[in-house]
Amino acid sequence: MSDSSTADQHHDDCWEENNASDPATTKMNPSLDIESSTSAMTATRSVQDEVSLPPTSPRNCCVKMWQYEGVPEAKGYALLAMGRGVAVMSNVVVNAALLELASEAAGCPTGDEADAADTECTGTVYGQNPLSLISNIAVVAGLLSAFFMPFIGVILDFTPYRRFVGILVAIVFTLIQATQIAIGEKTWFAMAILQSFSGFCFTIMITTTLAYLPEICEQVGRLKHARYTARFTAKQFTLQALFLILLSIISFAFGISSDSTKTARLSQALNVGIITILFGLGWRIMPSRHATRELPMGLSRCQILLYGLRQNIRTAVSIHREYKKGLRWYLSATMFAQSSVGALTTVSVVYLSSEVGLNATDITLFFLIVLTGTIPGARLASVISKRVNPNTSWQLAMLSLFAVMVVGALTLGNIPNKYLSLIWGFCVGVVLGWFYPTENLFFSCILPKGSEAEISGFRVYCSALLSWLPPLIFSVLVEHGVDAKWGMTLMGSFLLIAALMLRFGAGSWEEILHESGRHDDLTEVEVAPAAATQ
Repeated sequence: MSDSSTADQHHDDCWEENNASDPATTKMNPSLDIESSTSAMTATRSVQDEVSLPPTSPRNCCVKMWQYEGVPEAKGYALLAMGRGVAVMSNVVVNAALLELASEAAGCPTGDEADAADTECTGTVYGQNPLSLISNIAVVAGLLSAFFMPFIGVILDFTPYRRFVGILVAIVFTLIQATQIAIGEKTWFAMAILQSFSGFCFTIMITTTLAYLPEICEQVGRLKHARYTARFTAKQFTLQALFLILLSIISFAFGISSDSTKTARLSQALNVGIITILFGLGWRIMPSRHATRELPMGLSRCQILLYGLRQNIRTAVSIHREYKKGLRWYLSATMFAQSSVGALTTVSVVYLSSEVGLNATDITLFFLIVLTGTIPGARLASVISKRVNPNTSWQLAMLSLFAVMVVGALTLGNIPNKYLSLIWGFCVGVVLGWFYPTENLFFSCILPKGSEAEISGFRVYCSALLSWLPPLIFSVLVEHGVDAKWGMTLMGSFLLIAALMLRFGAGSWEEILHESGRHDDLTEVEVAPAAATQ
């Protein structure tokens, strides 16, 4: 629900007080939504500790949260992250409306009519089952992101156009969001196409802004950077929650809470107004940057575009040869686990709308409950990581999330009251709150010294590489008449594959640490991330 576990992820890159990082290699998972929200929850406690030092007035606390001590890009990053968080939640509402409109166009019952229907609808629209529409949007966005991410990295790293690219893509993204205010019976298919490009633009926005994080770390040092990233994610989560609450109140006051299309229009109107302000202020503050690296001489334009892809291939070969006990298996597991978790937001909207009967307002409430569940989940991650090593803890988190997804897929379609699905949402939030901090802790323990920036960027690329596959499988199954619950179950099985990779492929925890060269840092590394969740 927000982008990403960026705070935890890039905090891990800053092992030394002024360790230089390569911003171009720092990229982000396009599965933007739930992951960053859990990071926000994990960081909330750290922010509370920070702002409650001496007794001060609430006003001074709020002012302190916006003081970044002469680092303008830190304030700019916070504003941009808050804008992206709002956009994520609004687009969840749009997906729910698109699904309902597609179902109506196919002649399928929706809402209460769907609950009363005894048979599954076999209608199609534009040659596809309406249930596969939203998952196909995720497929297109995932493929675009996985393919173009290395090229975007080259532009950010080897040219001075980082800020220009960020501003340009933010404008395009905002225009798409504004266009989607016109969502309706005659425009829904065009809006669905725009939704795919919106997801791709979102990935570029994240990648562009994340390039500033290592530079912030260099300027302020590791400890202060940790406090800043806690502030970023806390603000992002807070605004996400406030946006959902505001949307629910206004839609109820205007009597449109049961109308997904009108709620989506309202959501996008609020979204456009908010992100225009936040993106405008954020990029006005963000400074320009010169190229951080030089390309080899004699490269043609085509070779320049392919240079980033070749860099990723070389990194993959190096990891395969030199880190056979831990890092190789961690990144392999990340490809499968993140693709499943990233698809969860998209596919859950489809399942909750079609099988459970939730409308757009109900879905906003559902995701607010998910966010709430990550608070005890982050605490659970801290407790378990003190008793077992991060590899084991992450495996348990993935197995737990797989179990929760399967139980939800097999039972939610038959519950007597649709609002019982909120219990499942809370359970999903708890496990996600355990999943992401543990994943980041695992990575921080095995990150090879001297390669922090390169490996961190490659980790994010691995997270995006298979993001299109689970929604594609879901779409194919739905198109062949397979019940949506089995598509959701199969999607969750990617987590099972990831857990089995680590269980039977990786070495012992001692072997993993010795291989990474961080055995002596074990005590410091494990205590610091765990403390952030307490």
